[in-house]
Amino acid sequence: MGFYADHCTYLPPMLGWFTFSALLSSYNKLVFGEAHLAFPCPLLVTSVHFLVQWIFSWVVSSVYSEFFGGNRLKEMTWREYLGAGIPCGLATSLDVGLSNLSLVTISITFYTMVKSATPIFVLGWAFLFGIERITGSLVLVVMIIAAGEFLTVLGEVDFDTRGFVLCLCASVISGARWTVVQLKLQGMQPPLKTAIATMRLLSPSMFISMIVISLAIEEPWLKLGAGTPYFASFEQGLHTVGLCIGGALLAICMIICELYLIMNSSAIVLMIGGVIKEMTTILVGVNFFGDPLNAINVAGISVVFLGVVFYKVNFHMGKLEEKDAESETQNGATEYQKVNIDPEKESGAGYPISE
Repeated sequence: MGFYADHCTYLPPMLGWFTFSALLSSYNKLVFGEAHLAFPCPLLVTSVHFLVQWIFSWVVSSVYSEFFGGNRLKEMTWREYLGAGIPCGLATSLDVGLSNLSLVTISITFYTMVKSATPIFVLGWAFLFGIERITGSLVLVVMIIAAGEFLTVLGEVDFDTRGFVLCLCASVISGARWTVVQLKLQGMQPPLKTAIATMRLLSPSMFISMIVISLAIEEPWLKLGAGTPYFASFEQGLHTVGLCIGGALLAICMIICELYLIMNSSAIVLMIGGVIKEMTTILVGVNFFGDPLNAINVAGISVVFLGVVFYKVNFHMGKLEEKDAESETQNGATEYQKVNIDPEKESGAGYPISE
């Protein structure tokens, strides 16, 4: 028991995080990929995922309001609720929607490689919003990750321009999402207690924006209506609905595992776990989907991971220096509190989203 407590405490949630993340990525590729089920309305399915997350977070935070922070949401004014929920939810919705659209034509492996460049855009948006200063170390991080992404794209065998552009746009919006979430939610007093509370705050606007976009672009009444097999019978209808809800349940399981790690583990555990999670997803793509991977790809993603690790180490070293400086001030007060823009270590503000 002593050995387990010392060395294996985070092993079950970490394995759950890896497993459900890989399953969710596989689900998205199987359902949306043009070489697989090729479901014609990926944005509609994504909106169902958001709806299920909304219902789940509402029920859990209502029944266990004290533990999951439901009371804080009830105390919010409409101005506070909409001011935080709409911009954060819209950015999250666009990020996930574009990510799922990209999986229609690109491989899981290439998708994971491109999305690994998100720290570049986190830094870029943080600089534009005036919450991060450009330093030599940050410039080096951007150059390392950009070089890795160049090698990744250069080595891609089945390159698809449309899928790459969609995935790259998702990465850009993901950077904006983390920055906006931090600006809007981190300064809340009192703060949101858990990621479940944040899910309940953001998921309504995520669902509404995604269903509107789906109706406008995909026209699901035509692609899923008469003459299609998706609702041709009651059994087929149940199969289609179950397929949509299944992905949402995978996303919720992944969120719960990551929530536990966010709330209980250290930044180093999350940093290492995040890199291993990406590597696990790539291995799934190569072994189960037959994604091609050559020496240039491997070199590119290795350089990207190196840049990401350097970014996180640099970030947390800076946070430690800030804490040391803060402890030296009288009564622990500081004139300036830097906004946390690290998407790995949050106190509920940046809850993980299904992708």
